Amino acid sequence: MLALGKKPASPLNKKAIMFDQIFDTSKIPTPPIVFGNQALVKTWYTYGNDEFGDCVWAAKAHMHMLWSLMGGNPRDRFTTFDVLSDYAAQTGFNASDPNSDQGTDMKAAAEYHRKTGVRDATNHRRQVTSYVNLQPGSVGQLAVAAYIFGAVEIGVLITEDNMNQFDRGKPWTVTKADPVGGHCIPVVGRDTDGNFICITWGRLQKITPAFIKKYMDEGIAYLNEEILNKLGLSSEAYDKATLQKMLAQVSTLRVAEAETEEVVRYGFAAMPEAGTNKFPSDEQLDVAFKILRTAIDKSGYGWALTDAKLKVYSDEVAFGVVNAATPQPTEDQPQ
Repeated sequence: MLALGKKPASPLNKKAIMFDQIFDTSKIPTPPIVFGNQALVKTWYTYGNDEFGDCVWAAKAHMHMLWSLMGGNPRDRFTTFDVLSDYAAQTGFNASDPNSDQGTDMKAAAEYHRKTGVRDATNHRRQVTSYVNLQPGSVGQLAVAAYIFGAVEIGVLITEDNMNQFDRGKPWTVTKADPVGGHCIPVVGRDTDGNFICITWGRLQKITPAFIKKYMDEGIAYLNEEILNKLGLSSEAYDKATLQKMLAQVSTLRVAEAETEEVVRYGFAAMPEAGTNKFPSDEQLDVAFKILRTAIDKSGYGWALTDAKLKVYSDEVAFGVVNAATPQPTEDQPQ
């Protein structure tokens, strides 16, 4: 029996950044029916996922293999030992202890991928710049993300019927069987029938859109500069400056989300005590929005944020500024 290894999808925290916060689908290319660069890789490997539940880590190796070739660089190389070493480092897996083979939380692994990076065959750590979360079951969003970035990591529920379909070389479809576990796979393209193409257990596998809609329970699109070629263009004709703006925007939002969390944590958004002035006026809220809108538009990131989404951050800026400007009580003043 083939191994799986994805733990149940954990809830998104308050700082999670969603794909549609960054990418306005009306301003980016519409994916053609058929797309994908999977032919660049001649041989895929199981990386231990035929025996152990390290699918999340095998998926990361597969993505880096493809990303490096998309950028016109030598293929990133990994061994099963490398992939299992990251599985062990992040989860406590021990190949000699079957009880330790408990799978991986995709969101926890995403942070490991960003901060530490996955080990390759040269003992180099392959990191991602940042990432955004996909809406579970969204076929349209998955298509756009896979088209732009070459490979998108998704979590799906798998049934025994799907394993049999894999063995017979058939697409994964929705059947009456109940899921037996979670699986992590990189989606890398789409075929003439509208089926998505993923990499799993050492080879390419087709997936019907109906399967995605029902069984995709999480997804992560990694923003990685490996896909930029020597001319500064991605395989889908995104210039380097545009991709860097996308990367920077994710980082900007991460900071803004963290600041928002701090504002709430320290009570700046709570009702003020009598005699204090921690709430900005409507005029101050409006000024903060106009300043932030102008600054982001000038920076080139304005296309990524609607007014409604931007106002969430400008309101928190106003709260922070008013609080900082409010005189703090001294020993001679009433508390």
